[in-house]
Amino acid sequence: MKEKNELDILIPVFNESESIVETLKNILSAVKCNYRILICYDYDEDPTLKIIKDNFSQNSQIVFVKNFSKGFNNALISGFEDSTAEAVLIFMADDHTNHVMINSCHTKFKEGYDVVCPSRFVKGGKMIGNPLLKGFLIKVASFFLFNFTSFPIKDPTNSFRLFSRELINKVKIESNKGFTLSLELTAKAHRLGYKITEIPTTWIERDTGKSRFKLIAFILPYTKWLFYIIKTSVFYKNAK
Repeated sequence: MKEKNELDILIPVFNESESIVETLKNILSAVKCNYRILICYDYDEDPTLKIIKDNFSQNSQIVFVKNFSKGFNNALISGFEDSTAEAVLIFMADDHTNHVMINSCHTKFKEGYDVVCPSRFVKGGKMIGNPLLKGFLIKVASFFLFNFTSFPIKDPTNSFRLFSRELINKVKIESNKGFTLSLELTAKAHRLGYKITEIPTTWIERDTGKSRFKLIAFILPYTKWLFYIIKTSVFYKNAK
């Protein structure tokens, strides 16, 4: 009898053919539980898909999920809808470092946490190679939210995160632009009283492919959730 899948790892891809093979090899060699990797893609002609099929055609753990729309957040929503595991982890296609953290994230989930946040800003965490402006904005937002609101984590903008199936089923996702889905889910988990924890991680800016960071696209979607977190701190207590 086939063992139950414990973890679904969602990897949104968009022209990631230069990065994805190393990322998948790293994950396949590191993760210890029963898991699947869901490749969430926008369009059938994406060369990333061919690269994956050419290198991993015999691996049944890798599943392709087509985005019902387009964009990073919608790709993840498509992955959530296709996922079946009790824990779902978001992982970046160009991340060649943090595969070693996946087991730690899953262990924290089994300890009872609904949100596990690998953090660049707790003791032992690092952020290496970010463009100066991007790094400055991330640090300012992180410092403000942790020190001047009740938000319990120091690294709110990192998309690399694990969520429980219970939380995903509970929350209506609103994010459809930018890269805010992880922040939205964590902010709503905080408002509802779900258990959240951080573990240290190292983020190294990508050295292959092309970053999709755009200043205005980065700031505007995050502003909504900044005010949501402030409002939660002022008006709400745990309401789970």
